[in-house]
Amino acid sequence: MRWFLIAHSFSLLLELVLLRRQSGQTKDRQNLLLRRQLEIVQRTVDKPLRVSHAEKFTLALLTIRLKRITGQNAKELRDVIRIFQPETVLKWYRELVRRTCAFFTVPTVGAT
Repeated sequence: MRWFLIAHSFSLLLELVLLRRQSGQTKDRQNLLLRRQLEIVQRTVDKPLRVSHAEKFTLALLTIRLKRITGQNAKELRDVIRIFQPETVLKWYRELVRRTCAFFTVPTVGAT
């Protein structure tokens, strides 16, 4: 699982670097093409998708970043988040933050 997370993170960083080199028009065309393909796939999938923790982590962070940049609420994010409900992805982010805070919180011992 750890290697999958490392590989997934590296792949994401590499994609971000490559995206920075593309023009806005190229990104727009690719986005539109990907959306149309996704609509086709959504029509054919009958059962819920299984998503790994690494994929949830990635989707949650990208969604929060997009939300902060655009100021969109969950309802407005439905145009961008197609496979899952935006509320679900935002819930994944809240769980991620909760787990991170719990990991870094030092329990007090012997408090009176």
